[in-house]
Amino acid sequence: MAWRYECGPCGVTTGWLPKEQASAKRDEHRDSDHPGMIPTAEVFESNAKPVAKDPAALRMWAAIAAVCLLAWIIQSMR
Repeated sequence: MAWRYECGPCGVTTGWLPKEQASAKRDEHRDSDHPGMIPTAEVFESNAKPVAKDPAALRMWAAIAAVCLLAWIIQSMR
């Protein structure tokens, strides 16, 4: 998973970096270009897909839930 920082007011954007490096670049940019203030409209985002938007992950969780439900039903019948 990688992270990217974008400064809204001046449009500076980092590439996709590990979280620690992207955070350091953000702090460095704030200190050099916006000393003493936090710029508005900053974006600090990750490129990870949310589970809800990843069909493979949803299928996996559905299969796990089905197996658990089946095991519970079998256990209840004994």
